[in-house]
Amino acid sequence: MPRYCAVKLCKNRGGTPSKENKRISFYPFPLQDEVRLQIWVDNMKREEWTPSRHQYLCSEHFTEDCFDLRWGIRYLKHTAFPTIFPHTHNVSRQTPLL
Repeated sequence: MPRYCAVKLCKNRGGTPSKENKRISFYPFPLQDEVRLQIWVDNMKREEWTPSRHQYLCSEHFTEDCFDLRWGIRYLKHTAFPTIFPHTHNVSRQTPLL
């Protein structure tokens, strides 16, 4: 099943490069962690919406410091929150304390 980014204005999908020709990776929502999940959804500005286990966010919505690089593979940190969205012009790094 192809992966698509769940952000409303994002057109990224699995198997296609980004606008800057960067490789895009997809990350599932933290469905088992209600606090983190709510922060992800709030940051997306999607009220009254709950993602399913088949929905993902692409790497374009995370800053570089949200990733660990191990053996040439980028892993999303468990403390990462998506902060880059088409409707925002400057990135806010306000990460709530858990």
